[in-house]
Amino acid sequence: MAATFQLARKLTAPDDTTERALVAIDTQGAVISPLRRYAGRAAVYGALSILSGIGVCSILSGDPLVLALSLVGTAAWGHGLLVTRWLEQASQLIHVSRLDEAESLLQRCLRPPWGSEAVRGHAHLRLSTVASHRGDHETALEQARLAAALFSGEYPPQPQFLSLARYQEVRALVSLGKQADARRHFAAISHPPAGDYLRAHFYVTELYLALGDGQIPFLDGPLWDRAQLALDTDHAPPLLGLCAWGFDRLGEEDAAHHFRVLCQRRCGERVQSTLPLLGRYLEQAQPT
Repeated sequence: MAATFQLARKLTAPDDTTERALVAIDTQGAVISPLRRYAGRAAVYGALSILSGIGVCSILSGDPLVLALSLVGTAAWGHGLLVTRWLEQASQLIHVSRLDEAESLLQRCLRPPWGSEAVRGHAHLRLSTVASHRGDHETALEQARLAAALFSGEYPPQPQFLSLARYQEVRALVSLGKQADARRHFAAISHPPAGDYLRAHFYVTELYLALGDGQIPFLDGPLWDRAQLALDTDHAPPLLGLCAWGFDRLGEEDAAHHFRVLCQRRCGERVQSTLPLLGRYLEQAQPT
């Protein structure tokens, strides 16, 4: 009852329509604070400055070995910064629906000498998102599988990105009507992650699969838990609409209505392409 009361207060609160910012996540799927991100970036630029300084000193000293090592180190750091910037720019372009520009940047990341294994994994994951925004779920599935294969062999491992690729794969299968394959792939995903960001995307995948099956796999208690997370985070707006569908299935019409309204405010028309089954539900639930 306490959770329901807390949700009721949030449902009637003014809607926050500010743009969502890009985030970084740790291996547990939690959002990394902006301060921590900036500190990490400052450390990288600091290391690059040191390497450049060593290169200048080696030129002055005339030591060819130190010069060669400093040039290699500086090039490697600079390469990483440049490609990271391209990936960030692509994510920003996807967010504002400039898909052709995003795709062009991501294709550049796949070409030598930029396309290391980790970089290609991130590029394919974003290309899967580009395809889903276009409603091309066959390509989204193909790109998600390429990303998952690359992240699976990565060392040191970054399990958060492997999880995102697998969620994308399951959602693409549902959008293509391949429910049996989607259920099989989702069953291989062990349990909800600890971090809120990844857990929200896990729940989006779980409920989208349930929407494809036409039945909710649990009662109102677990659904309220998912609804609470949907309200607490702005990183997975479709979770609001999927909770609305769940409440509809459980006969809780007032909660379903409120969550539909919130989803329509935060998701816009994009959900019609990215999660077509959810888009269809929201359209059919509109009052005539």
